Amino acid sequence: MSQSIKPLQDIELEGGEHCVLMLHGLGANPLELSRLAKDVHGAGFSVFVPNIPNYAFGTACGDWADWVQQAQRYLWDLRAKYTTVSVVGLSMGATLSMALAEREPVTGMVLLSTALAYDGWAIPWYSFLLNFSSWLPFASRYRYAEAEPFGVKNPEMRAMIKRALEKDHISESGGDYLPFKHVSQGRLLIQEARHNAHLIESPTLFIHAADDETVHLRNAEWAYKTIGSANKEFICLGDSYHMITVDNERETVNQETVRFLKKTVNDAVGMPAFDVAPIQSPELRRLLRKRA
Repeated sequence: MSQSIKPLQDIELEGGEHCVLMLHGLGANPLELSRLAKDVHGAGFSVFVPNIPNYAFGTACGDWADWVQQAQRYLWDLRAKYTTVSVVGLSMGATLSMALAEREPVTGMVLLSTALAYDGWAIPWYSFLLNFSSWLPFASRYRYAEAEPFGVKNPEMRAMIKRALEKDHISESGGDYLPFKHVSQGRLLIQEARHNAHLIESPTLFIHAADDETVHLRNAEWAYKTIGSANKEFICLGDSYHMITVDNERETVNQETVRFLKKTVNDAVGMPAFDVAPIQSPELRRLLRKRA
């Protein structure tokens, strides 16, 4: 595998016998996960972030079941090459990760801003009409346009994203709009993930922002309580919006993701393949000290 990161192509970073499959958000591309991928690779993992066909930015929308089957094929291919394969998903990529883990056990799973509903404070009030899309004549022409805050609380990052969207129609927070079919198929994937969440037995870490403007925190809390895994953790962020991989607490997200992945690999192989700090995030250390 190469060490390069190209905006509209797969990210492939070779780092050893333990691999992490990362699944980006709906209508986005691997650019969303490029910062996290570099940090996970720097921690000693091989990383693969595919530009998922018929799901990614710039590709015709496919069926939600096809997305799951494609994720399975990625997992099978990586299992043939590596000792362990863990999964990280962002937004609808986290929902896709859930659907994958309902079918295939993975070494460990990290779900970031899990999209199990479109019910955050920034979602337009009229979005409920999409529930009646089968008979609304305008539904097939509907496009959900990205607008400020673009899932980002940090003003400097938000300005960078706005410039990127204006120039290239794609940024680290995803594309500048989602067509109706993507939204519709995404809703069906959400239904599938929710219906079978209890089947997930893989170790799972949820990270979600309390002020997520796209997906309310209660959705991740519900998933945390519902999955069948006995090994699960939940981290709630207090200074970010939906795109936690590029927002104010991205360092915490990256460090806690690495910590959990290392821990679950060590548990899976029955030996210390990685050195694991109990809590790597400086922010969480400070928070625990305050509580103590």
